[in-house]
Amino acid sequence: MNISFFVRRNFHTIQAYEGIKAIRENLLEHTALVVQDEHHNHLGVLTTLDILQRPHTLVIDCLSTKPMLSLRTSVDEALLLMQQEQSEVLPVFQEDQFEGLVFKNDLLEFVRSKRQELEAEVNDRIHEIKSIHKQLELSRQVLQAMFDSTQSSIFLVAPDYRIIFFNKKALEVSRVMYGRELRLGDSILNYKLDNGDDVFTSFQINFEKALHSGEQVTTEREIVYPNMQLSNWVRSEYTPVYDHGKAIGVALRVVDITDRKLYELQIDMQTEILQQISWIQSHHTRQPVATILGLISILDKASMTEDNRKIIGMLEQTAHKLDGVIRETVIKANSI
Repeated sequence: MNISFFVRRNFHTIQAYEGIKAIRENLLEHTALVVQDEHHNHLGVLTTLDILQRPHTLVIDCLSTKPMLSLRTSVDEALLLMQQEQSEVLPVFQEDQFEGLVFKNDLLEFVRSKRQELEAEVNDRIHEIKSIHKQLELSRQVLQAMFDSTQSSIFLVAPDYRIIFFNKKALEVSRVMYGRELRLGDSILNYKLDNGDDVFTSFQINFEKALHSGEQVTTEREIVYPNMQLSNWVRSEYTPVYDHGKAIGVALRVVDITDRKLYELQIDMQTEILQQISWIQSHHTRQPVATILGLISILDKASMTEDNRKIIGMLEQTAHKLDGVIRETVIKANSI
């Protein structure tokens, strides 16, 4: 900001050849007096410091040369010049035309006021930032609690494989599988099973595929823990994460699906058993029934008594019913 706003144009004037004693009280009252000649031309500015440094009888003899300011001079430049010249007031000119006076106190008051405004604004911004930080921290805690409550291991891994985030379950799994705790900033490639070369390679392939394709990659596989004589089935989901259109990493969610896999294996086993039963019914059970029906068909019923013919008829009817039951069992078993 320039000094044009602070120029005082209602200044008091004195004649160059007046006596110092005559204008002393006037000077003390107004701090600075503009000195003019008989034609009202500007000659300088008289201050109390001038009289102390140049104790003469006439005003003209007490005047000292002072630097001139322009209306375009900035407040900071004016204050610096006043400090260098040890002056409380300086004249202001515009194209060699005297405009008025600028007082140091006016500029300092403006600077103090501006500083107070800036301090108030800074305090408001600090308060606002603290409020935002508090809200963000609360949101972070809520999200952390949500992630920690799940039974899935969750990671956020940067493109260079640095771990950006992990949840409580991931930490627990790391302790069990690797015998060490996860740490933010570590490379996830440092966490590797002794017999997990294929798992390690699969992870890198799926990670890079998700990162560069921009699509989620999902895999299911069995993980064998070293020296623990057990294994788990896990489902891994690799999801690329973006910030303002730029990939910042991959979110990895690992879910234990062992119970589901065991159930599926049990269902597969039961299905296989049913198919075996179907095959046995179709090829072994139906064959004797067919033989019985064939033998019945070639019996000489004319030579039989009436009672025997009824018994043979009932036997044939029962064999057909049994054949129908076998057929229905085979059909239902094959439809599973």
